[in-house]
Amino acid sequence: MSFKKKKAFTLTELLVVVIVIGVLSAVVLPKFNKVIETRKTTEAEEMMAAVRTEQEKRCALDQKYQTDIVELEPIIPNPSSKNFSYNLTTTGMEAQSKGKYSYTLKMPSYRDGRLCCENEEECSKLNKDYPLCSTLLARADYQSGAECAGEPVKKECDGASVRAAAIIPAPKRALAI
Repeated sequence: MSFKKKKAFTLTELLVVVIVIGVLSAVVLPKFNKVIETRKTTEAEEMMAAVRTEQEKRCALDQKYQTDIVELEPIIPNPSSKNFSYNLTTTGMEAQSKGKYSYTLKMPSYRDGRLCCENEEECSKLNKDYPLCSTLLARADYQSGAECAGEPVKKECDGASVRAAAIIPAPKRALAI
Protein backbone atom coordinates (compact mmCIF):
# COMPACT_ATOMS: atom_id res chain seq x y z
CA MET A 1 0.00 0.00 0.00
CA SER A 2 1.13 3.45 -0.73
CA PHE A 3 0.19 6.35 1.43
CA LYS A 4 0.00 9.80 -0.08
CA LYS A 5 1.50 12.46 2.10
CA LYS A 6 -0.96 15.29 2.67
CA LYS A 7 0.41 18.80 2.81
CA ALA A 8 -1.07 20.94 5.57
CA PHE A 9 -0.14 23.46 8.24
CA THR A 10 0.68 22.17 11.67
CA LEU A 11 -1.12 23.39 14.76
CA THR A 12 2.03 25.20 15.88
CA GLU A 13 2.31 27.14 12.61
CA LEU A 14 -1.33 28.20 12.82
CA LEU A 15 -0.90 29.37 16.43
CA VAL A 16 2.17 31.43 15.51
CA VAL A 17 0.27 33.16 12.69
CA VAL A 18 -2.71 33.94 14.96
CA ILE A 19 -0.40 35.35 17.66
CA VAL A 20 1.47 37.54 15.15
CA ILE A 21 -1.81 38.89 13.77
CA GLY A 22 -3.03 39.59 17.32
CA VAL A 23 0.13 41.51 18.25
CA LEU A 24 0.04 43.55 15.06
CA SER A 25 -3.61 44.47 15.55
CA ALA A 26 -2.97 45.45 19.18
CA VAL A 27 -0.21 47.83 18.07
CA VAL A 28 -1.74 49.20 14.86
CA LEU A 29 -5.42 49.55 15.80
CA PRO A 30 -5.05 52.37 18.36
CA LYS A 31 -2.94 54.39 15.94
CA PHE A 32 -5.43 53.73 13.17
CA ASN A 33 -8.30 54.94 15.38
CA LYS A 34 -6.33 58.09 16.16
CA VAL A 35 -5.87 58.76 12.44
CA ILE A 36 -9.60 58.23 11.79
CA GLU A 37 -10.50 60.65 14.61
CA THR A 38 -8.06 63.23 13.26
CA ARG A 39 -9.70 62.98 9.83
CA LYS A 40 -13.06 63.69 11.44
CA THR A 41 -11.72 67.04 12.66
CA THR A 42 -11.67 68.16 9.03
CA GLU A 43 -15.48 68.37 9.18
CA ALA A 44 -15.30 70.69 12.18
CA GLU A 45 -12.55 72.80 10.64
CA GLU A 46 -14.56 73.31 7.44
CA MET A 47 -17.75 74.15 9.32
CA MET A 48 -15.96 76.61 11.59
CA ALA A 49 -14.28 78.27 8.60
CA ALA A 50 -17.65 78.73 6.86
CA VAL A 51 -19.20 80.23 10.00
CA ARG A 52 -16.18 82.47 10.49
CA THR A 53 -16.54 83.83 6.96
CA GLU A 54 -20.23 84.62 7.55
CA GLN A 55 -19.57 86.24 10.93
CA GLU A 56 -16.75 88.39 9.56
CA LYS A 57 -19.05 89.53 6.73
CA ARG A 58 -21.51 90.66 9.40
CA CYS A 59 -18.76 92.50 11.28
CA ALA A 60 -17.58 94.22 8.08
CA LEU A 61 -21.15 95.50 7.61
CA ASP A 62 -21.14 96.95 11.16
CA GLN A 63 -23.40 94.19 12.48
CA LYS A 64 -22.84 92.13 15.60
CA TYR A 65 -21.83 88.48 15.48
CA GLN A 66 -24.76 86.08 15.41
CA THR A 67 -24.97 84.04 18.63
CA ASP A 68 -28.07 82.04 17.73
CA ILE A 69 -26.99 79.01 15.70
CA VAL A 70 -30.50 78.69 14.20
CA GLU A 71 -29.98 82.02 12.39
CA LEU A 72 -27.02 80.49 10.50
CA GLU A 73 -29.14 77.66 9.08
CA PRO A 74 -27.91 78.04 5.48
CA ILE A 75 -24.37 77.38 6.71
CA ILE A 76 -25.13 74.99 9.56
CA PRO A 77 -28.30 73.09 8.59
CA ASN A 78 -28.13 71.07 11.80
CA PRO A 79 -26.20 72.17 14.93
CA SER A 80 -25.46 68.51 15.62
CA SER A 81 -23.85 66.28 12.99
CA LYS A 82 -22.75 62.66 13.11
CA ASN A 83 -19.33 63.59 14.50
CA PHE A 84 -19.75 66.97 16.25
CA SER A 85 -22.13 69.19 18.15
CA TYR A 86 -21.63 72.90 17.37
CA ASN A 87 -22.12 75.89 19.64
CA LEU A 88 -21.68 79.63 19.02
CA THR A 89 -20.22 81.96 21.63
CA THR A 90 -20.20 85.77 21.63
CA THR A 91 -16.85 85.94 19.79
CA GLY A 92 -16.21 82.39 18.54
CA MET A 93 -17.36 78.83 18.09
CA GLU A 94 -16.94 75.39 19.66
CA ALA A 95 -17.22 71.88 18.21
CA GLN A 96 -17.74 69.09 20.76
CA SER A 97 -16.82 65.65 19.41
CA LYS A 98 -19.08 62.65 19.65
CA GLY A 99 -18.00 59.05 19.81
CA LYS A 100 -15.08 57.22 21.36
CA TYR A 101 -12.78 60.21 21.88
CA SER A 102 -14.15 63.21 23.73
CA TYR A 103 -12.60 66.58 22.93
CA THR A 104 -13.64 70.12 22.11
CA LEU A 105 -12.16 72.14 19.28
CA LYS A 106 -12.52 75.87 19.85
CA MET A 107 -12.23 78.96 17.72
CA PRO A 108 -12.12 81.59 20.48
CA SER A 109 -12.29 84.47 18.00
CA TYR A 110 -13.83 84.78 14.54
CA ARG A 111 -11.46 87.67 13.90
CA ASP A 112 -8.39 85.55 14.69
CA GLY A 113 -9.70 82.29 13.19
CA ARG A 114 -7.21 79.89 14.80
CA LEU A 115 -8.39 76.65 16.40
CA CYS A 116 -7.26 75.30 19.75
CA CYS A 117 -7.87 72.58 22.36
CA GLU A 118 -8.85 73.28 25.95
CA ASN A 119 -6.22 71.04 27.58
CA GLU A 120 -3.20 68.89 26.73
CA GLU A 121 -5.10 65.63 27.22
CA GLU A 122 -7.63 66.58 24.53
CA CYS A 123 -4.91 67.67 22.10
CA SER A 124 -3.01 64.41 22.56
CA LYS A 125 -6.00 62.44 21.20
CA LEU A 126 -5.37 63.92 17.75
CA ASN A 127 -2.47 63.79 15.30
CA LYS A 128 -2.74 67.52 14.60
CA ASP A 129 -0.79 70.19 16.43
CA TYR A 130 -3.55 72.37 17.84
CA PRO A 131 -2.26 74.87 20.40
CA LEU A 132 -3.74 75.05 23.87
CA CYS A 133 -6.40 77.75 24.12
CA SER A 134 -4.62 79.38 27.07
CA THR A 135 -1.41 79.86 25.04
CA LEU A 136 -3.32 81.06 21.98
CA LEU A 137 -5.18 83.74 23.96
CA ALA A 138 -1.90 84.93 25.52
CA ARG A 139 -0.16 85.52 22.17
CA ALA A 140 0.58 89.12 21.25
CA ASP A 141 -0.88 88.71 17.73
CA TYR A 142 -4.21 87.31 19.00
CA GLN A 143 -7.26 89.38 17.99
CA SER A 144 -10.33 88.85 20.16
CA GLY A 145 -12.98 90.28 17.84
CA ALA A 146 -14.78 91.78 20.83
CA GLU A 147 -15.80 94.83 18.78
CA CYS A 148 -18.42 92.73 16.96
CA ALA A 149 -19.52 90.64 19.95
CA GLY A 150 -22.78 90.97 21.79
CA GLU A 151 -26.29 91.89 20.81
CA PRO A 152 -26.92 94.48 18.09
CA VAL A 153 -27.86 97.91 19.37
CA LYS A 154 -31.19 99.17 18.02
CA LYS A 155 -31.08 102.83 17.10
CA GLU A 156 -34.18 104.91 17.71
CA CYS A 157 -34.85 108.29 16.20
CA ASP A 158 -35.55 111.21 18.49
CA GLY A 159 -37.60 114.20 17.32
CA ALA A 160 -37.83 115.30 13.68
CA SER A 161 -36.62 113.07 10.93
CA VAL A 162 -33.18 113.72 9.49
CA ARG A 163 -34.51 112.58 6.13
CA ALA A 164 -36.59 115.75 5.70
CA ALA A 165 -33.41 117.86 5.62
CA ALA A 166 -31.97 115.69 2.86
CA ILE A 167 -34.88 116.50 0.51
CA ILE A 168 -33.77 120.13 0.01
CA PRO A 169 -31.66 120.05 -3.17
CA ALA A 170 -28.18 121.46 -3.23
CA PRO A 171 -27.57 124.51 -5.47
CA LYS A 172 -26.70 123.62 -9.06
CA ARG A 173 -23.25 124.43 -10.27
CA ALA A 174 -22.33 125.25 -13.85
CA LEU A 175 -20.04 122.78 -15.49
CA ALA A 176 -16.84 124.18 -16.92
CA ILE A 177 -16.22 123.04 -20.49
